[in-house]
Amino acid sequence: MARPANCVTSWRVPTEARTEEQYPRPLAGRVEPHRHQSRVLRGNPWGDPTDRALPVYVPPSGKTEGRPLLVLLSGYTGSGWPNLEPGRFMEDSIVGRLDRLIRTGRAAECVLIAPDALTSLGGSQYLNSTATGPYEEYVVEEIVPWVRQQYGTGPTAVLGTSSGGFGAVVLGLRHPELFRAVGSNAGDAYFEYCYPPDFPVTFREIRRAGGPEAFLERIFRGPVGRFVPSNPLARTLSTMAYASCYSPIEDQPGRFELPFDLGTGALRDDVWARWLAWDPVRLLASDRYGEAARRLAYIYLDGGTGDEFGLDVSARILAAAFRKAGARVDHEEFEGGHFEKGPRYDVMIPRILSALGFPAGH
Repeated sequence: MARPANCVTSWRVPTEARTEEQYPRPLAGRVEPHRHQSRVLRGNPWGDPTDRALPVYVPPSGKTEGRPLLVLLSGYTGSGWPNLEPGRFMEDSIVGRLDRLIRTGRAAECVLIAPDALTSLGGSQYLNSTATGPYEEYVVEEIVPWVRQQYGTGPTAVLGTSSGGFGAVVLGLRHPELFRAVGSNAGDAYFEYCYPPDFPVTFREIRRAGGPEAFLERIFRGPVGRFVPSNPLARTLSTMAYASCYSPIEDQPGRFELPFDLGTGALRDDVWARWLAWDPVRLLASDRYGEAARRLAYIYLDGGTGDEFGLDVSARILAAAFRKAGARVDHEEFEGGHFEKGPRYDVMIPRILSALGFPAGH
């Protein structure tokens, strides 16, 4: 039987359509692996590791002296290393994006590091806490000085996504003498929007397990699954992680308070107030942090308009607070959700480097 004239029996793969974003090239620069033995994390309440990986990206020229330093803070459950690993199939990594920006002349050469501030509950928010340990001190007093000394880097910026974006904003405001610029993609802010939706879920899961300790015992013994908004176990664990950072019990190392009553589920105003005290929007209302914001050379904020945690709205509110404080801030939005890459770092990094005095082609 003759085949119809329009019956296609073979075709070619249009390889010329492949883009670097989908099919990343090998790095032109390199990632140097280091281990850092922390002094300040020694004796932390949960016995979390003090010996941690510290990957350092070195630009294609191999020159680091005087080059700007970018401190990349991972989001909740992030440990640093994945940001500097090769991209997955049809998905570039952050270091791959940075390397491409530099190689194509869209960004100046720089050094990038990704500290590991992971805890047993999934994150430290890059704060000092009697429940988790002194992670702000770890980044500010150990990691950044060590890298600056070893690599001779120049001006420093801090950036990150989600909890890393929160950490970037807060560390930038608390240490404007160290960090000259800040970048936050969908960073935790305007806490009324980003955290309370998880409180009823957390309340139910803790009650079902028989209490906070019983819930954690269950989690420590078995997998949580994907950390997505539809997973109640992940939402509960993340709420407890945030509580360990925002509302530790100061005189009981390792312990913390939840922001709602375990019997009724009602908000505990005194504990919730401790959470709100760390909200970047509220920090900017104070003289100390308003002045710090004005000392920063540049602040970049963005978010996806489909963010599942409403953090695109939080970014908009935070941008308004920075402007009210008289700071230099850019705010961008893009289509996409919280876990989608979007254009975030492709836009953020060149602007930050330019604000540090290193425009593209420098």
